[in-house]
Amino acid sequence: MNTLSQTARGKQGGFVLIAALLMLVVLTFMAVSLYHNFTVQENMSANTKEKGRAFQMAMSTLQYAEYQLLMSGLNVAVATSCSAPPNPIYTFTICPNDPSGTLNSQIQLANANGSHPMQITNGVTYNPSVDDASIQFSSSGGAGLYYGPPQYFVTYLGYDPKSTCQAKIFQITALGYGGTSGTVAVVQSNYELTPTVCNLGNA
Repeated sequence: MNTLSQTARGKQGGFVLIAALLMLVVLTFMAVSLYHNFTVQENMSANTKEKGRAFQMAMSTLQYAEYQLLMSGLNVAVATSCSAPPNPIYTFTICPNDPSGTLNSQIQLANANGSHPMQITNGVTYNPSVDDASIQFSSSGGAGLYYGPPQYFVTYLGYDPKSTCQAKIFQITALGYGGTSGTVAVVQSNYELTPTVCNLGNA
């Protein structure tokens, strides 16, 4: 009688051990899955934040270029060629319209096989840190830092054919970075300058 009771208890104890091990494996898989999902969500949130910072920087650069264009007025000089960045690189420059691409390379958003970051190779560099010391740039990245200074490219498109006041049209392209070279935003606008005095009688 005692022998049978001991055998039954031994079998029951083995089953509980196997069930506990199975539950432990299931819980381990659930924990790993939750950790993976949490990591993915965290990375997505960080990328969204950096993309937003890049977009805000690009928009700020676009508005700066529009302001420079407005302050320069209708008599602003147009460069004969923009085949190289301006010298110094912060010099406000307006490039000629060149649909054929023979005069200058226009806008080059280069990213050859990831060997270097996307950039406007012949654009003007904008340094917002001059007005806001809290804006810092570092190619190594870091909290609150930007990968590099933003750039813009202004092209003179010609006179507005619908305007009776000889308004001039310019195209502005601006690029801004987030915290890494992979977080980039590019924005573009057409900007029209109209004379303050217009001779509607063509006299």
